Amino acid sequence: MRRAVIPLALLLLLAGAFGLGFAISDRGPATAPAPRTQSIVDAVRSDLAARYYRTIPARVLALSSIQSMIAALDDPYTEYLSGPAFRLLRRQTAGTYSGIGVTLLPSPRGFLVVSTEPGPGRRAGIRVGDTIVRIGSAATARMGLATALSRVSGPRGTVVRLRVDRAGRPLAFTVRREVVRSPTVSSRLIRLGGRTYGYVALTAFRAGTGRDVIAVLRRIRRVAPAGLILDLRGNPGGLLDQAVAVTSLFVPRGRVVTLEGAHRPREVYQVSGHPVAPRVPLAVLVDRFTASSAEVVAAALQDNRRAVIVGEHTYGKAVVQTIDPLANGGALALTTARYFTPAGADISRKGVQPDVHAVDFPETRIDDVLATALTALGAAQS
Repeated sequence: MRRAVIPLALLLLLAGAFGLGFAISDRGPATAPAPRTQSIVDAVRSDLAARYYRTIPARVLALSSIQSMIAALDDPYTEYLSGPAFRLLRRQTAGTYSGIGVTLLPSPRGFLVVSTEPGPGRRAGIRVGDTIVRIGSAATARMGLATALSRVSGPRGTVVRLRVDRAGRPLAFTVRREVVRSPTVSSRLIRLGGRTYGYVALTAFRAGTGRDVIAVLRRIRRVAPAGLILDLRGNPGGLLDQAVAVTSLFVPRGRVVTLEGAHRPREVYQVSGHPVAPRVPLAVLVDRFTASSAEVVAAALQDNRRAVIVGEHTYGKAVVQTIDPLANGGALALTTARYFTPAGADISRKGVQPDVHAVDFPETRIDDVLATALTALGAAQS
């Protein structure tokens, strides 16, 4: 029996989101993990050999432990999840969870804080741009995402001790975990120069995000906006099908993304459904923390000439993952494909380049990137 594949909204939610993009698996339906006749090490070895997005050398597959095989891949997104970590992962994919209210992406030295929610992490003084280098007594430089989640998340009222690097300055935080509510879609109207603009911010691409954006756009459309702003700054990604759904709300036809892997056929995703706002002028805000499925949306709207991209170059995560449950209650999160933009570009480690470069300066009282986008929309209509 083939193991079920879990297409989760995010690989990990750590008081916000760990950003990995997940494709709906094409392995077909299944209802249970593989029987215990195969050892867990052999099951992981078979999965890596049959599904990893690159061909793995025989010497790597011959290694005797799960940890050694995965370490040899040098892939921060492929990881073995223990039973407790996998169970926690599945609980944490809801919009409400117990944590500290920060969103992280992997970096060579640990985990980079890319956004903070109203909650205990922000109150404790953790800031965007900090790098978490130690959780409790454990260094994070080579720590897997799921392991980090299991160490940072926990029951409400308990504490987690973090060591942080802030521009070369070491800092220590003790943060008490709380229940954090994290909606993925927010919106408002902006009135400027006699015109009304609709503003929509997405913090992640979870199940139902596309549906939520439809509802927001329909409300905004009632005021006949002069333009729309889609804010993807600090968005670490999520479900690939939701990225396709959101892109399809603005583009009537065209390609969204192409997936390729060593063990899967080339797969092209086209826009689907009926667009809600196909002609309203659109600006997309991005920064160096915009990653994964959020980059899919930004690149698709840019390549289809549907939006002006404003901000900084994005993170550059151009691979997708799936989660395979294992017979021992754990799971293997593994990279199964790389993706290419509609124009055929590989944005790995380069990111999506903005049409208009803009940076938000903390010393100013306004959102400089948003102001730049509003100027760009206004100029396009003059």
